[in-house]
Amino acid sequence: MKQLTQNSAVVVACIIAIGSTSAMAFDTDKVKNEQTPLASEFVALDVSANGELTAKEASVDTLFTHNNFVKADVDKNGTLNQNEYVTYKSEQQQKTVGRVIDDSVITTKAKAELLAEKELKSVQISVETHKGNVILSGFVDDLATKKKAEQIVAKIEGVKSVKNGLVVKG
Repeated sequence: MKQLTQNSAVVVACIIAIGSTSAMAFDTDKVKNEQTPLASEFVALDVSANGELTAKEASVDTLFTHNNFVKADVDKNGTLNQNEYVTYKSEQQQKTVGRVIDDSVITTKAKAELLAEKELKSVQISVETHKGNVILSGFVDDLATKKKAEQIVAKIEGVKSVKNGLVVKG
């Protein structure tokens, strides 16, 4: 009986080990698959099928304006290899994600600051942020409240400008 229990423990350990190895293999495949879309884009843009993109081929991708193409061309040979294309495009995508997160943080801070201000009925004020530019909309009771809301939001770190679209009821 004791031998059977030990054998069962060995079998369970083997199953766990095989499962862990399979999970690691799956994760590796997942990483490779996540890189595939940019590599596939490169191949689709490479009309000449020579493993390099000319400025004309790259320009089909709207990200690759002349200036961006020059920035992406790290070896300065006038073409982009797959690594240059993928590296530059993924860096730009990460910047976009970072900006969206920054905008969300600004919007959240603005709403919190407005809610904390007792003089404002901030439930009637909407806040939107795009690239650090904040848009206030909604309704307020008077001009002083409208100005106060703008001043509060303008002081928040990361705010580039405030467009005050608040409407005074009355």
